[in-house]
Amino acid sequence: MSNSVSGSSSDGVSESVSVTVVNAVATHRELDPTELPPLYEWVDPDALDALFAPTRTGGPRRGRLEFTYDGHAVVVDCGDEVSITVDGSPVVDSVARSENGFLTEA
Repeated sequence: MSNSVSGSSSDGVSESVSVTVVNAVATHRELDPTELPPLYEWVDPDALDALFAPTRTGGPRRGRLEFTYDGHAVVVDCGDEVSITVDGSPVVDSVARSENGFLTEA
């Protein structure tokens, strides 16, 4: 299985940061995302998405969030692009954010 996850699904629809995190952990573990427990048991998905949503003026938010999800160390780094690492391994690189805060392939 490939160790990369994009921020958009196969039908071209963009994903939120929270969905991308779940997909990244699933890819890292070589599982289907539905086999993982709900993200909300570790972190509020709406808060995660809001944390990295564009600013009121439309600019990107920058920051880094580290948390544990189902026993895995997850790091989300956001700037102009988003990267996600799971247990120290980069799983999502070069994913750009759209104006609405969703992730799209860079």
